[in-house]
Amino acid sequence: MTGGIEIDAVVESRTDLGESPVWDERTQRLYFIDINGQTIHIWNNKSKSHDHITMPEMVGTIILAPNEEQLVVALTRTIVLLDLKSRKPVGDPLFTVPEEHGVDKMRFNDGKAAPGGAVIIGRMHADWRKGAPGRLYKIDLRTKQWEEILSPDEVGLPNGMAWDVKKQTMYFVDTYKSCIWEFRTDDRGVPVKSGSGVYEKREIVKVSQEEGIPDGMTIDRMMNLWVALADGGAVASYNPVSGKQLVKVKLPVNKPTACTFGGAFMEQLFVTTRVEKGESAPEHWGALLSVKNPGISGAAGAYIASL
Repeated sequence: MTGGIEIDAVVESRTDLGESPVWDERTQRLYFIDINGQTIHIWNNKSKSHDHITMPEMVGTIILAPNEEQLVVALTRTIVLLDLKSRKPVGDPLFTVPEEHGVDKMRFNDGKAAPGGAVIIGRMHADWRKGAPGRLYKIDLRTKQWEEILSPDEVGLPNGMAWDVKKQTMYFVDTYKSCIWEFRTDDRGVPVKSGSGVYEKREIVKVSQEEGIPDGMTIDRMMNLWVALADGGAVASYNPVSGKQLVKVKLPVNKPTACTFGGAFMEQLFVTTRVEKGESAPEHWGALLSVKNPGISGAAGAYIASL
């Protein structure tokens, strides 16, 4: 505990690349993934039990489905509906990326359900550190309609997302460019085009190399952003209006990857982490962490309205 802040290792999951923490208030479960380990982890906050499901390929992100016993799972190139009881996909894929949008070394990365239920999801290139670009999509899985929001000319590594519904604003992390952008949205939380016919974005936060690499992101009840600073060993809060850092919480690991609020009162900030090697590797690398910061809580995330 530091200054009233409580940090605990909830699950010593030893994820190689932990990501996509998703809280389901309906079941009081926290889902997260190990991308490289091809695994979906399930933490039951009521029974304090941990389970996992092995998938046939890399998992880029997971999104809550209308049925609480199912998950929408983005694999390398396809999006499927997973039944949690049988641990198998249901029916045909919900969406498949066209080959002309890149297959080799490309995979789905972070994605979430917008407040109205549409999916906003990115794809990334394995060589993103060398400048290989990604893409960002909006997808209606029910109607199969989709559109590219950001092309390879516009985004490096698409990552964390969060919404301020009242302001009709979506916040979005481009990890390669080390910044957070904001988009204007419609009342369903989907970015809208300007009069010139493009999806206009505005940079609101620039993260310095000394601070770390911005990765997964969420938002608290005061509409301040919380970002995992990969290689920075911390999660930090930013005011999206001023762009200023408000709080920085040092973690017992060096490589946090993503964060989301959860818990009975949405008072826990769950943080995923990844592998760290060598003699100096911290004890809790790859663990699911919980951060409790007095007076700070979040709101439940959205799930896909219908399929």
